[in-house]
Amino acid sequence: MKRYPDDQCTVAAPIEHSIGQILSGAYGSDVMFNASAVRARAGILNIILGISIFILLAKPELDPICYVAPFLFADMIVAIIFGLTPVCPTGTLGTLLTRKTPPVWTPHIPKRFAWSLGASLALTILVLRLLNCHVAWVIGGLGIFFVLTWLDAVLGFCMGCWIYSSVFNCQECKIG
Repeated sequence: MKRYPDDQCTVAAPIEHSIGQILSGAYGSDVMFNASAVRARAGILNIILGISIFILLAKPELDPICYVAPFLFADMIVAIIFGLTPVCPTGTLGTLLTRKTPPVWTPHIPKRFAWSLGASLALTILVLRLLNCHVAWVIGGLGIFFVLTWLDAVLGFCMGCWIYSSVFNCQECKIG
């Protein structure tokens, strides 16, 4: 418990939860994610997507989509349910890569919304591949995913968070 001398009230201090997430309030009602770790995770996903696009263009017979799309889908679902750590592989790696940088806390609901859109996109890419759609459609889906992860990793702009903020009028969302 932390005591503030100004107003003589006692407030529960944030509790460290796994690596790079904090819980404050009852039952983790105010879960926050480290934006630096989220951006690092987006960078890792961006690299995976870039390699997949390159393989599809250079050697389409290798067909990485049957492995990459389920991984992306599972990674997004795990991040939605459990947060960045310790279950989400790219989230854990992103958190470890940014462990020496000071955390920048961001609300969890817009991020989870964005990750649900990412899971939908990964599932769409997998379905396109399993239905034997033209490879251009699959590359197009991967390209959209690539651009969105690049925007988050490099520019710090999360399109899903922006959509959430616009649709649900989120006041605590700090969208640049």
